[in-house]
Amino acid sequence: MARRTVTGTVHDLFTDAAAADVTVTLSAMPRRWTDEAGNRLLAAPDHPVTVTGGVWSIALIPTDEPGIEPATGRYYRLVESVGGVPVRRRTFEVPSGAGDLDILDLVVADPGLPGYVRGAAGPTGATGPQGPTGATGATGPTGPQGETGPQGPQPPLGAAGAGATIALRSTDPTTTNARTPTPHADTHASGGSDPVSPASIGAETPAGAQAKADAAQAASYPVASGQALDNYLGDLLTRVSAIEGGTAFLSGLNSNGLARIIDDELRVEGAASTVRHVLNGTANTVGLYGATPVTRQTVSGSRADGTALTSLLTALNLTGIISDGTAPGATGAWLRRHLPDPVPVDTLYAGAAPTIGVAQTSTPTPTYLKFAPPGVALSGSDVTGNFSLLGAGGFQIGSGSPDNTYILPTSRYPNTRGSFSSSQSIWSLEFGTDAPEFQLRFNFQSAGHYRLSIDGRRVTDLMQPVGGSTPGNTHFMTVNLGSAAPRLIRMDFAVVPFGGIYLPPTATLWRVPPQGGRLMVLGDSLPGGSSMNTAGGAGTWFARTARYLGCTDAWNQALGSTGYITAGSTATFGTRAPIDVIPWAPTRLIIWGGYNDSAGDQGQIATAAASLYAALKAGLPSCEMFVIGCWSPTGTPAAGQTNTDATLRTAAAAAGIPFISPLTGSCYDGTGALVATHGPFITAAVAAYVGGDAVHPTDAGHVYLARRITAAIRELMPH
Repeated sequence: MARRTVTGTVHDLFTDAAAADVTVTLSAMPRRWTDEAGNRLLAAPDHPVTVTGGVWSIALIPTDEPGIEPATGRYYRLVESVGGVPVRRRTFEVPSGAGDLDILDLVVADPGLPGYVRGAAGPTGATGPQGPTGATGATGPTGPQGETGPQGPQPPLGAAGAGATIALRSTDPTTTNARTPTPHADTHASGGSDPVSPASIGAETPAGAQAKADAAQAASYPVASGQALDNYLGDLLTRVSAIEGGTAFLSGLNSNGLARIIDDELRVEGAASTVRHVLNGTANTVGLYGATPVTRQTVSGSRADGTALTSLLTALNLTGIISDGTAPGATGAWLRRHLPDPVPVDTLYAGAAPTIGVAQTSTPTPTYLKFAPPGVALSGSDVTGNFSLLGAGGFQIGSGSPDNTYILPTSRYPNTRGSFSSSQSIWSLEFGTDAPEFQLRFNFQSAGHYRLSIDGRRVTDLMQPVGGSTPGNTHFMTVNLGSAAPRLIRMDFAVVPFGGIYLPPTATLWRVPPQGGRLMVLGDSLPGGSSMNTAGGAGTWFARTARYLGCTDAWNQALGSTGYITAGSTATFGTRAPIDVIPWAPTRLIIWGGYNDSAGDQGQIATAAASLYAALKAGLPSCEMFVIGCWSPTGTPAAGQTNTDATLRTAAAAAGIPFISPLTGSCYDGTGALVATHGPFITAAVAAYVGGDAVHPTDAGHVYLARRITAAIRELMPH
């Protein structure tokens, strides 16, 4: 299908600006052209046209080309912009034929657009035919008095008073009576016996007087030539176009009043010169209803999760169009009906049990390919594995060999990386593979634990020791799955420096995205783990609760012996939240503490809690939060525990955060209203859930707490 090249220049669109500031955009109208076979020829969005040295060129399908639908009404639209501001728009057709075309041959010059330059006058055209006779004009003014004509013949003299046609003799006594006339003006008035009309005495008529006035006024105006008038109009159009394009100041249009133009600003003011609305042409800003003028706002985010709406409200509020009085809330709040069934979640993997072996060696199976952790230097056939690293962040390699081949997270206070160790030891790894077997490279640490899950089902309920020979040495864990098939693999880790996955050369590895958002807990040893349960923080109620709630990205940011006012050997919740929580943007956050504070001053606890909740709400306006009150390891809470629970419930209600009381099992919504009561977490009947230290839960206790906390959170969710 033949095309014709159309060329144009943009030098007339700028003076001292660089040609690079000029952009040209072309679009076909209508947007979709198809040929007779139904093939799409054009479904064109705006198409940028390259400008080189002030010249642009593009090959276009003729608008009258046969065999294209729509058959008629096809044309092109060209927009030329300077500095991102459209200053000239052209609409044109491209006729069929041979040879290149200049845009000036296809469009008519428009003196109303910037850059218009009037060309030299063309030759005078031939005289056209005489037009029809116009309508009769108004009666003109009375002309001047003519010259006196010659005296006519005199009638013959007759006897005095002989008749109407007989002249008087000069000696007639009726002409020589010098008497004073008697008063008779009333006889000449309107309605008198001898009325006198303006016409009868030559007085001016109203129409005549108006005609004379019009003629005098017209005579007072200078008559401009046609060329001069055309220049005036051209200059006016250029000025108006410059103002519309924002390239001219309005200083010459300054005026006073409630609506004023002051230099480059249009202001609408109220009483006492209070500025209500402002439009600034130079800065290209707008401020309405007293708002500070701002530039055009950009709305970002997703419509699906509500972030776009939040961005829109912020933009409208900045311009002053609205006053945003809405309260921030959770984005994409959990719905109870979207949660997984807890029974299948607790079900273990039902397939053939994999064979797992661990050996202290630095050598993988020959020919196996290494999928290295991110950040680790590659060698030979190594590739960086497309893993999902879950439950933590800030992954770093160690210092020196071989620690620089292992990664560990640093997202928990004090956020450091040591030798084969880090301040955050709990995290998870997910990937997909069709391999019949894979090998995990790790550095053996005595406290190291793992749990393998296949296709979303745990192979074991509790975390398992990684096994190994000598701590600090490289080991390989070989997991034989029995057959080659696509599978989702998850490894939960506690104190396991990760050095990569090795696969047979015919196998593939792919990334598995997380689901259920990012769930995080900020707390003490109740979620952080103790010696009373397996694998420390990796074996507490939190990981199981995350599974019940459908979250694969579960961040345990808890540290033992801490609280709202208690730092322990690390830091309080308020110190850690800006470091461990807010920067990692959880979707949902559980805060559980207070036991370590319960012997302290309730006023200090209340102040610290209010400050923490305010900081979290400000830093995470779209995060869904839940506060769990003070723990009691017995069925008879101490007074300090009861008081702390009440203090935290009051602070949570003031911050608009739902609250769960372990002492009563009561669930309160964000307004502080009681939703349901499930009963105390710990009673005399379930004291076996507490370990030998009489404070911390056992493995069975954490299973129990996971079910109780999940039930309470579900109670607070919308259906």
